[in-house]
Amino acid sequence: MAADHPNRSDLLAAAEEALRTEVLPHLDGEAKYTGLLVAAALATARREIDTGDVGARRTLDAYALLYGEDNVARSGVDAEQRTDALSRDLAAQIRGGAYDGDLMGSVYAVLEIQVVERLRLSNPKFLTASGYPSDTDG
Repeated sequence: MAADHPNRSDLLAAAEEALRTEVLPHLDGEAKYTGLLVAAALATARREIDTGDVGARRTLDAYALLYGEDNVARSGVDAEQRTDALSRDLAAQIRGGAYDGDLMGSVYAVLEIQVVERLRLSNPKFLTASGYPSDTDG
């Protein structure tokens, strides 16, 4: 794409801005609530594009400490598939009592990273207010 064309992130940002400044002020009730949900979804999608697979890599690094690199590599084809499969496995193990005696350490690190990475996308202001860095490198 030529440099004079907006990228996906720019297009989503423009759509969100137009929705928030030009459409939402004219809405009320359920329509305004729906508009706010759409604006939030646009913002989240933009952040996902901007951060790429940084969050998934952080999460997979934490799973590698818990399960080992080989097990993480065998869990799926791409980062999203691996994260989903490993999350299901860990949830089943926690439900089954595998970590009842020790939820700290590697298990806690995985869970914390997953929560932080989800908040980076869905609610970075909350993360910042809670003392976590909101940048993609922190």
